[in-house]
Amino acid sequence: PSPPSPSPPSPSPPSPVPNGWYSRDNKLYYNGSKVTLHGFGTTSSEYLLRGLGMVSWPTYNWADPKNIITNVNQVLVNSILQYLRPVKTNSVFPILRFPMTASYWLNVPTKAAAANFKKYPNLSQQYQSLVKLVVQSFTGQGVLVIIDLHWNDDDTEQQPMALKTRSDGGPTASAIDFWSSIASTFQDNDRVLFELYNEPHGPADIWMNGNTQYAGMLEMLAAVRKEAPNNLVVIAGAAKYAYDSDSLVQLDSKLIALKETKVLYNFHPYMGPAQSGDPTKCAAGFEALVQEIVKNTGRPMIITEFGQSCCATNGACMNCPASFNGSTGIGYDERILEICDKYEVSWLPWAWRPAASGPNSGPNCLDLNAGNANGTALAHPTDDKGGDWATLWNKYS
Repeated sequence: PSPPSPSPPSPSPPSPVPNGWYSRDNKLYYNGSKVTLHGFGTTSSEYLLRGLGMVSWPTYNWADPKNIITNVNQVLVNSILQYLRPVKTNSVFPILRFPMTASYWLNVPTKAAAANFKKYPNLSQQYQSLVKLVVQSFTGQGVLVIIDLHWNDDDTEQQPMALKTRSDGGPTASAIDFWSSIASTFQDNDRVLFELYNEPHGPADIWMNGNTQYAGMLEMLAAVRKEAPNNLVVIAGAAKYAYDSDSLVQLDSKLIALKETKVLYNFHPYMGPAQSGDPTKCAAGFEALVQEIVKNTGRPMIITEFGQSCCATNGACMNCPASFNGSTGIGYDERILEICDKYEVSWLPWAWRPAASGPNSGPNCLDLNAGNANGTALAHPTDDKGGDWATLWNKYS
């Protein structure tokens, strides 16, 4: 008799699902589930040490100079958590952006903050303690936190690129040293993201590789990865204040060679008087940048700042029309959110400012939290100026 037919081969076991963060096909994944990130940018921490006493993240303990800012402002924390915690699902993770100044973290007294550094002992150490408390206050509640290198120092503030040294020889903190320290501090918390530099606006080669004055993105990424291989990193392009896709496409081959899978590409779309002459800042221009990334890379995207100035809440903004892709009668902020929704781009508008007060959206119409006199509720403008974040948050988060 004929021998029995061999049994068919057993099917190959499914590939294991990667743990933690990774990206594929312009999407972000965590433990195998596709996610987008929705939350708020904040402002005040980047100028805190030169402005002690303003409403911000600490509850001030004036009686104890060695611990003046080491207690967190729980009212502020709770006012933000009331919005962020409820949006968490398997596919949406809430997120907060915390802008930082490297000189504060690395104990470099600047001209702007010198008086406070002299008056209050261990002020840099206190700042570090406060940052750790804020991070724990949110990540302990399931909210992600972006540590953003906003400024190297509060004398020079926004520079074309992250600094290693100042051209005038003044006091500053190296971005490489900053990221080495930050990554070491938060390496065990994968709910912390690292945004390498806020708004680059310089030559692409220096942006990528650095020189004696400026830290390149690849140098800062290497400093992070030496300490923290598992945290997400956020990178904005070289030109136009975080509004450039060409340099990101150029960078992508370098990241592929490094087998880097935990990077998000970042844009900052804004419209107001400063942007009114640039049609690429309108919704169609922003979508074109997103499409370039989709076409030429596999990276997911995030916008860690965006906003409209005092133009119509539900209408045209400067030279940007109120209609886009079939939608009419909507404001600039909502048009940006529609694009993010279409391409699964993560987003955080600018900005929750602790000292904000309602009833509308502040002097520049960019205060997210100006919905009441205490600055603890999302803005709902009654003057038809600025984004209606009370409505937009409920609709898009």
